[in-house]
Amino acid sequence: MSQKYHMSLRHRLWQNRYFYIFISPFFTIFILFGIYPLAFSLYLSFVKWDGLTPATFVGLENFLTLFQDDEFHASLWNTVAIGAIYIAPMFLLAFLFAQILNSERLPLRGLLRTSVFLPCITPMVVIAIVFSLLYSAESGLFNFLIKVGNAMLPWGKIDPIPWLESERWSKVSVSILLVWRWTGYNMVLMLAGLQGIPLQLYEAATIDGAGRWRQMWHITLPLMRPTFVFCGIMSLIGTFYMFDEVFVLTRGGPGMSSTNFGLFLFNQAFTDFRFGYASAAAYTVAVGVFLTSLIILRWRKPRTD
Repeated sequence: MSQKYHMSLRHRLWQNRYFYIFISPFFTIFILFGIYPLAFSLYLSFVKWDGLTPATFVGLENFLTLFQDDEFHASLWNTVAIGAIYIAPMFLLAFLFAQILNSERLPLRGLLRTSVFLPCITPMVVIAIVFSLLYSAESGLFNFLIKVGNAMLPWGKIDPIPWLESERWSKVSVSILLVWRWTGYNMVLMLAGLQGIPLQLYEAATIDGAGRWRQMWHITLPLMRPTFVFCGIMSLIGTFYMFDEVFVLTRGGPGMSSTNFGLFLFNQAFTDFRFGYASAAAYTVAVGVFLTSLIILRWRKPRTD
């Protein structure tokens, strides 16, 4: 029986050989650049390796060292703090823009949608230059507006803010950049979610006498829950593994005040050449992000009662 099944399987494989040949490039690339790096980094998390000398097996030493590392703890705290500052206003602005740009009466909708989404595809080098000028303590636009406000308002004056030179304001500076850059991305996702809600529900609610706010509360928000959950998970992953924005704007400074986990990982692997330690940190945080995502996914199902 097994020999007959083996012959039948081999015959089917030979019959479909061209199909497997055509799909083989995808699986080859996925194995080389997806599965193999994951497996190799898991192996590295149990060894001490600088990329030049032979790897030395250390067991769980990398993980034990990780939980005693103040820099690791500081990077996690900075990451959570930055996420707490920028995610809520980004979601609020994205949903607001999605509501406005979903209106059929709005002229130039396509142009406005493109304009809001444009920061997502703007090169980080350009963004870094622009925001460095905006945050300049002496001649930046933000501090210029503060000076103008001080001249116009009769009550207390606000001192110019050292956006990039202060440990207190560095996280806020990075968060403002993130809100500006990623609001458009989430707006597109929320716009797709809004367009997926059947118009018949709003028509029926209008006939029943429900106003715009009641329709928002009882139709839009419940049916947008899967979109909100997806945007939340993507923002969670993006916050922990964010690198470009912090690297080009503050380099993690001053001190370690804006060093997030992504920059910490880069420094450990490609500055200090502690590849095993960096792999252990990456897998530890990946497990934490995965478990948090599972908790968030429990809120995915919309309440339509």
